[in-house]
Amino acid sequence: MTTTPVISEYAAAGLVVHLRIEDEQLPAWQGAVSRTGTLGVRVLETFKGAVAASGVVELPIVEHGGGGLVFDSYGIWAPVPTAPGTELVAFCDGMSPDLASQVSDEHCSSLVVAEVVLADLRLVAGRRPMTADQWLAEADRVRSEAGALFARFVWVQVRDAVVASADRFNLLMRIAEDGRSRTEAQDAYLLAAYEDATVTGELPTPSRARLVRAMFRAAFDPGSSALRERLLETFVPNLLQAPTRIGVPEVFADQAELELRVRDEQLPGVLRDWIGGA
Repeated sequence: MTTTPVISEYAAAGLVVHLRIEDEQLPAWQGAVSRTGTLGVRVLETFKGAVAASGVVELPIVEHGGGGLVFDSYGIWAPVPTAPGTELVAFCDGMSPDLASQVSDEHCSSLVVAEVVLADLRLVAGRRPMTADQWLAEADRVRSEAGALFARFVWVQVRDAVVASADRFNLLMRIAEDGRSRTEAQDAYLLAAYEDATVTGELPTPSRARLVRAMFRAAFDPGSSALRERLLETFVPNLLQAPTRIGVPEVFADQAELELRVRDEQLPGVLRDWIGGA
C-alpha cells in the first residue's frame, strides 16, 4: 500500500470544530506587521474529536499582516476575517481538549470560513466505516452537492482501490468529468489523481489515459471553464509525458468523438504538437 501524497484535511485532523467569533479585542493595524489580542469564540458544533469548551472561550491570537515575501507563513488567522459573527471551522491535531491550545499555529493546520466546508463536513462526519465501493457510490449519489473537501476525503478512502481497478477508476473519472458535479469537486478529484499519478508513478497507463480524457472533457465544459487553462497547459501535457509517453491512439482508442473535439479546439502548442503527431 502506497501512501498517497494527497492530503484530506478532514482525515488528517484529530479535531474539527465549528466556531463563531463573539468578541474581538484586537488593536488597529496602523502600519503594524502583526497585532496581538484576544477573540471570544463559541463552539457551535464538533465534527471530529472532542474539546472541552462551554460558553465563550477567550483565545489569545497573533495576527500577521502582509508585506513580507509571498511564501512567508502568516499564521492561521491571516486568511480569515475576525469580526464578531464570523463562523469558522478549525482543523486541528486533537492532541489536547483545550480549545485555546488547539486553535493555535502550533496545533491547528487551517482555519476556513465555515460556509465553504460545512456542507461537505456533514457528508463525511460521523460515518460508519465504508468500503471503497460504498464511497464511490456515495460520491456518485452526491455529485451535485459535494465540494472539494468531500472529494479529497473520498480520494484518500478509495485511492488503492481505484489505482488497482480500471473499472473503479473509470467510475471516479465519470464523476470528475460530469458537468453536474460542482466545479470545485471536479478540480479536487482531477488534482488528486494527477498528484498521485505524478508523484507515485503507480497509476497504470490506461488509467492515466482515462484521466487525460476526463481532463479534456472538464476543460471543454462551459460550466467548468475555470479549470481549462490549468488542465490544458499543465496537467494534461505532464500526464502525456511521464513516466512514459502516451500517444494519441492510447488516449482516444474508441473515443473518436472526443478526439475530433480535441482536434477542433484551440490548444496550447505542446498539445497541438501531440495531437498532430509531432
